[in-house]
Amino acid sequence: MAAFVAAGDRTALPPGSPGAVADVDGWLTDKVHQRRLDGEGVHLAIVEQTTGKIVGSIGLRDTDWEAGCTEIGYGIHASQRDRGYATEAARAVGQWALIDGGMRRVQLHSRLDNAASLRVAEKAGYQREGTLRIAEREGCEAHDLAVFSMIAMGATADNHPTAEDADRRSSL
Repeated sequence: MAAFVAAGDRTALPPGSPGAVADVDGWLTDKVHQRRLDGEGVHLAIVEQTTGKIVGSIGLRDTDWEAGCTEIGYGIHASQRDRGYATEAARAVGQWALIDGGMRRVQLHSRLDNAASLRVAEKAGYQREGTLRIAEREGCEAHDLAVFSMIAMGATADNHPTAEDADRRSSL
């Protein structure tokens, strides 16, 4: 994490990550671990299997246990793109949240002008549902977002979380 911050490549870091290396340890303790403990989401590293090198990050956020929904986000270091890391991680983390985490829905938002992210979502098995018009603002510009989802097998709008689902919170 500190290496990514030092390199200045924000694309591989989750939203809200620190801007200075000196702040990384505090952020990991105060934000990352606390978010997991509170059941709000989780930040994970994407690691290249053969070298153990961190190539990006992926996480779940805005987790709503009552609704059984969470949102996935990811980023890959610029030098490691186009190698399938984001697709593999998005598929694995989405399935983990649905199968082991008790979620019924994992959603993903991607700007329409981010062709690489749109491809990742589709290749990872997320279904495109539509477009949120002018839903994200960057500076003076507003951007449309594509909405994708992956849902649990057999999930319906009538399903309600059970006590067993609540017990799974500690696994996220």
